[in-house]
Amino acid sequence: MAERKDRMALLGTYAKHHKVKYGQQPSINKWTEQWSADALIESYGLGTCYDLLEYYFKVAQSPSWNYFSYNAEKIWNAKIDKEKDNFERLERRKKAKEWLSE
Repeated sequence: MAERKDRMALLGTYAKHHKVKYGQQPSINKWTEQWSADALIESYGLGTCYDLLEYYFKVAQSPSWNYFSYNAEKIWNAKIDKEKDNFERLERRKKAKEWLSE
């Protein structure tokens, strides 16, 4: 079980991102949602959860805590796929540049 301060920190980070995006505090019950935060921290670690939240707020049209907590694995896989795709594109650009330079 993750420490309470870590669970509340994750929820606080979500609230911070939500406030930046919408200009108001989210309407979530921190006392009940701390258990989903606990499961996320236990599964991915606190640092990874912060990274996932940041990525989620960049790509989601209307981010919500419920979607994030229930679909963290999908978000994680999408983030990994995007990073892999970016790396492969960079490699292809390098090879194309070398080929054109010959």
